[in-house]
Amino acid sequence: MAGFTQQLKEAFSLGGLGAKELGRRVISEVQEDNCAGYAAALAYYFLFALFPFFLFLTALLGYLPIPNLMDQIMGSLAQVMPGEALSLVQDNVGNLVTKQRGGLLSFGILAALWTSSSAITAISDALNHAYDVEEGRPFWKLRGMAILLTIGLSVFLIVSIVLLMFGPQIGGWLADFIGLGSAFEIAWRILRWPVILFLVVVAIAAIYYFAPDVEQSWKWVSPGSVFAVALWLLVSLGFSYYVNNFGEYDKTYGTIGGIIVLLTWMYVSGFVILVGGEINSVIEHASADGKAPGEKTGA
Repeated sequence: MAGFTQQLKEAFSLGGLGAKELGRRVISEVQEDNCAGYAAALAYYFLFALFPFFLFLTALLGYLPIPNLMDQIMGSLAQVMPGEALSLVQDNVGNLVTKQRGGLLSFGILAALWTSSSAITAISDALNHAYDVEEGRPFWKLRGMAILLTIGLSVFLIVSIVLLMFGPQIGGWLADFIGLGSAFEIAWRILRWPVILFLVVVAIAAIYYFAPDVEQSWKWVSPGSVFAVALWLLVSLGFSYYVNNFGEYDKTYGTIGGIIVLLTWMYVSGFVILVGGEINSVIEHASADGKAPGEKTGA
């Protein structure tokens, strides 16, 4: 436990850099590594991965004895996704066949895995630039890593959604099972939010750990993970508030206004992920115990 605490303290010491100097270096690296261009590519991959994922999810939900589960998922997305983008997703998901069909489920799995793993490989390429290394893994290994990481992230997503939607019911069941009464149930209603955020941070940290072709340590991917999740929540909520209250994309772009909003939100999300990776690389490169730029393994 002491060793873990020491590693976290070392990681969040920012490599000996002050906040101002860290910010200056990160901005310089973001510009040098063309994170804006990579974020545009990620938005493209995210868009292509989104609907195959919902195709798979829609088919899968037919096997779960939970009424109106898709509506509850959409309600959860409404908290962070702009209204016009959410309407676009809802309209397309509503057109999907929701009956139990094995072919639909199989197609959804294959399409979602391939398109989502393409987004992971794009992130991998961008993070390699952040660490100033060249990709040395063969295609099959890189794609295999991306597919496995996609599956792992999907598990984290599903668990987070279950905790978000059924947290009170789970808390009540645990309270009865453990025998701690209503006090535990009330505490769980509050604690489920930190648990959800922790799972999201771990999911982002897994991307930073496995995606680049470098040997990583969890202490070096933690700062950027925390920053990326916090910034993504703030930016998503802010962008959603602006679009829902002040934006008039439908008047400006007509029927494609929802697509513009959705792509913009995905672009911002991808950019935030890449900035978190740049923060990790800057902190590690500045630390005496971290890798130097261009090194794939530590000392």
